[in-house]
Amino acid sequence: MNETPYQTIHEEIEKAEFVLVGIGEEFQADSKLHTEEELLRAYASLDRLISGKPYFVVTQNEDNLIFQSELLDFFITAPFAKGKPEQNIPEQWNAYLNWLTATLNHRLCMLELGVGFSAPQVIRFPFERTAAFHLKSRLIRVNETFWQLPDNIGDRGISIWENAVSILKNDLQSTGGI
Repeated sequence: MNETPYQTIHEEIEKAEFVLVGIGEEFQADSKLHTEEELLRAYASLDRLISGKPYFVVTQNEDNLIFQSELLDFFITAPFAKGKPEQNIPEQWNAYLNWLTATLNHRLCMLELGVGFSAPQVIRFPFERTAAFHLKSRLIRVNETFWQLPDNIGDRGISIWENAVSILKNDLQSTGGI
């Protein structure tokens, strides 16, 4: 029996000691691809998926929908967010970089969800670079349009050619979460 993408992601997260999540364009509230309710359902699924693991979330989206989820604000950095004055963006970015440093020599699962090329310098390229040099890392790239991985990651990368929001919201509905 073939695994669903959700099951593959779940298994990789279970093996990890740390989880780094990158949220991209497929999660934009104004993208017209998904309603806010569907996005919040996907965030709820993500929260359940990474529950119990030390995590950090980087979002390149300008909306603040992620802050309406159950994910802990302290472990989210949103460098392009608008109207979220209580989050000191430079301070959160430094917290993220310090957190990432602490993952060295530990099993790190990087879950890249719907990240394209609107701001590749924030998530896409840094995640690829981290995967290339962090030998205990695993990069899972989920994207409906740009799912490809660079060759230098080798067998430490998994690409899933599907919409990230759809995978999360649908599997939360069908399984009740894992």
